[in-house]
Formats: sequence, C-alpha cells, structure tokens
Amino acid sequence: MFTRFDKSDWTAAIAAALGLIAAFVPWYSYVMGSTRITVNGFRASLLGDVFYLVVGATVLLLLSRHAAVASVISSRFSERRALTWLAGCAMACVVLQLFIAAAGSRSASGGLLLAFMTAVLLAAAAWFRGAQPEPRHTVREMLGKEDFLD
Repeated sequence: MFTRFDKSDWTAAIAAALGLIAAFVPWYSYVMGSTRITVNGFRASLLGDVFYLVVGATVLLLLSRHAAVASVISSRFSERRALTWLAGCAMACVVLQLFIAAAGSRSASGGLLLAFMTAVLLAAAAWFRGAQPEPRHTVREMLGKEDFLD
C-alpha cells in the first residue's frame, strides 16, 4: 500500500500522525490559585474534539483512497475538495483555540503548534492533490438502476 502513496498521500499521512500527537500533547496551561493546569486538545473545548474528528476523517480518506475501506465520498466530492474542507476545519479549530487561550491570558504550548502544523500540512496535501475534473455521470449512473429507463 505504501508503494502507491504519492506526495499528497504522504503529506496527509504525516498531518494525521502529527494531529494524533497534537490531540494528546498539552495545548495550553494556566494558573488557578496555587496550581498550574495544563490542558490537551480533548479538554480544551469542543474545538479539540472537532480537531480530533478531522484527523480521523483524514485517516479514513486515506484508507478509502487506497481501497482499504469502502469509499463513501468518491461519487459526491473530489478528494481535493474533501482535503480542503478538512484543512479549513482544522485551521479554524486551531485559530479559535488560540484566540480563546489568548483571551484568557493562557500560555500556548507545543500541542497547539503541532495542531497548526497539521492544518498547514492538510492544506498542502489538498494543493498537492491537484485539480481533478469531476466525473460526469449519466442519469442511469446517478439513479443506479440500469433497467429503470429501458
């Protein structure tokens, strides 16, 4: 399977690995009373959970591209469009979490930097994927019934 990986697949795989690490590494920390609290992507907020789901969707997209699992989006979206949406969602989560941390005078940590790198790599993977023309379907193909119109 790895021999069939191209540049965009490797970039998306590295982004997924960094994203998985970023979900468990501390994103920010703050002081409350006499204790220092460190927060990872899952406890950060709903944004951390959405980021983790984006990483999971990236892995599923890679697996479906190489026929390891059934593809559910190939007939509806191009892979470039799906990677672009995933990159946008990841970047939105990271930027919003950075604003929330800055508004609460919290110090950003390495996990937020890894999450940002994940979003950038997903955008690069979408760019490497290149423009692929959308497949044109006939009415029969869209309906999925060969003898319906006969």
